[in-house]
Amino acid sequence: MNLQHCRYVIQIAKAGSFSQAAKDLFVTQPSLSSAVKDLEGELGISLFTRSKSGVLLTEEGSDFLVYAHRILAQVSMLENHYQGEKQKSFIVASQHYDFLSQPFLKVTNKFQQEIQSFQLIETTTKRILESLRDFESEVGIIYLDQKNQQTLTRYFKQEKLSYEVLGEFKTQIFLRRDHPLSTKKTIQSNDLKEFPQVRFIQEEQGFSHFDEDPLEINKNQISLYTNDRGTLMNLLAESDAYASGLGIVAGFIKKEIILKPFGDSLTHQLIAVTNSQRKKSSAAIEFISEIKEILSIDLSYR
Repeated sequence: MNLQHCRYVIQIAKAGSFSQAAKDLFVTQPSLSSAVKDLEGELGISLFTRSKSGVLLTEEGSDFLVYAHRILAQVSMLENHYQGEKQKSFIVASQHYDFLSQPFLKVTNKFQQEIQSFQLIETTTKRILESLRDFESEVGIIYLDQKNQQTLTRYFKQEKLSYEVLGEFKTQIFLRRDHPLSTKKTIQSNDLKEFPQVRFIQEEQGFSHFDEDPLEINKNQISLYTNDRGTLMNLLAESDAYASGLGIVAGFIKKEIILKPFGDSLTHQLIAVTNSQRKKSSAAIEFISEIKEILSIDLSYR
């Protein structure tokens, strides 16, 4: 087995067929098929299920893909270290927090001479953790509370991830400015039962440890799902729906949305997750520091 085998398997899985992968890799299909067959024979496993419509990864193939991504990511970091070139990218994977644009832009301005590409990706909790595990992202931003702490910290230990607390919060309710509940100083659970709740989509529906939204769904309550922060805010601004979160907003959203403390809230934490097997870059250290500063200022006004 060699690095090329790893690249081959990754590209075939991405393309969904040997023929397309061969074109993408600029190799012939027979040579690609032969290389994969040799790899499967060497490992004693089947990587792909083949059919007329294409290929799918087997369970063993999915496991191999995880390790292939890790290996190639480590090779890339090693090459960059000894070549003395620019760090190719700084990637942050996060749940949906608009205030992150401020510290992210500060890091971009400070490190643009050393880093070629900056990426701030809003995605699901599962995808954040996978990207950190596979060395795709350097920093992950998620929230931690009493409901998900045991499951997530177990996962962190298993995948050699570590985290640091950025700030502690009580849940806030997001409402449009003229919402029927807008005059209340504090929102209670019973106040929300008759209103729809807007939530972010997660791959693992029904598993609360992956949820991005602090509040659970009430029985018989209507729920609206989206994977986009802008869409969520539009839904709130144009309806009687509500959302829950840390209550940190920036930019134009402040003109449309108000925040009300949730009276039954437990304290939860916003955390920065990193891979313990990867030394933090100067950009990552600066980014985390900038978030802490912004949050300390925001929390001091509450």
